[in-house]
Amino acid sequence: MPPFIASPARRRLCAALGLLPVAAGAFQPPQEIAAQPTLLAANSPLLAIARAGARIVAAGPRGHIVWSDDNGARWTQAAVPVSSDLLAISFASARHGWAVGHGGVVLHSNDGGATWQRQLGGRQANDVALRHLETRASTDAQAALLLQREKAQGADGSTPSFLDVHFSSETSGFIVGTFNRIFRTEDGGRTWTPWMDRTQNPGDLHFYAVRGSARGIFLAGEQGMVWRLEPNGQRFEAVATPYKGTLFGLVATDAGTLLAYGMRGRLFRSDDEGRQWQTVAGVGTAGITAGTALPGGAIVLVDQAGGIALSRDGGQHFQPVPALQPMPYFGVTALGAQRIGLVGAAGARLQTLAIEQIK
Repeated sequence: MPPFIASPARRRLCAALGLLPVAAGAFQPPQEIAAQPTLLAANSPLLAIARAGARIVAAGPRGHIVWSDDNGARWTQAAVPVSSDLLAISFASARHGWAVGHGGVVLHSNDGGATWQRQLGGRQANDVALRHLETRASTDAQAALLLQREKAQGADGSTPSFLDVHFSSETSGFIVGTFNRIFRTEDGGRTWTPWMDRTQNPGDLHFYAVRGSARGIFLAGEQGMVWRLEPNGQRFEAVATPYKGTLFGLVATDAGTLLAYGMRGRLFRSDDEGRQWQTVAGVGTAGITAGTALPGGAIVLVDQAGGIALSRDGGQHFQPVPALQPMPYFGVTALGAQRIGLVGAAGARLQTLAIEQIK
């Protein structure tokens, strides 16, 4: 049987959908391959969403980033230099944003998410960490131990992933990830400083989230742990929660509320920067995947079962909110006092909340 040869029109369609195969023997790591254009990007799984001024930007698997300037009526796929899965996104202003993901990828946009440039990727983050720790190892026992761990992790060629990003301004931000991975920048990502030796994390637990507010910067991760940045010592000190499972994320409000959430609907609240915690019940049993504070003071959480929960009392109590287009949710962002952007298994959605009906 002669080999099947697609017509030019069919090949153009396949290219637009990102379905063309890669030639045998031509494998390249996803950090080195630009994201493929696809007509389905906004309706395929997406993992993170953020607001960039009036624009909405969402990111997800295979390096897909999409943006909308008309409240989600139309989405445009961004030009992205990698096809790594992108797990988190943060905008410090209408123009400057960052996205992170698998393979140690860190991307930056200076045009509101329309185009992206790589700031870190592949082994580059490992090399930055090695150089930093080598300069400190002779006088710092913790740095010497971390240097040995860094060398061991890189011996097999693997690259830890970045799982979250938070920028408090166009210049100052943190990226965090697996195995105690944490870097800080004070120049918008042109240079990064490893902070692995500034965390109280001897077990090299994964950091799943970094969030900040007027009250401080916080991390969350494995074994129910939260870390608080001590401003005087510039170190992340561990603060335990009543939970021993994985914490997926945080909501930190300027009013002083700190929520930590995780598997099976586990939710914990602190109003003293993590020193004491209370368990919040009634959210459900599905894993809580994302949360955000709305401008009017309400707090929204979403979960893997397509649930949306809302609080009007600083996270002390939550009530379910009907989802207009339910799906497993992976991300949520505030678009106004009563409007949210959602991403999940079926792409990006926007929803207005009837907050006045919630007690």
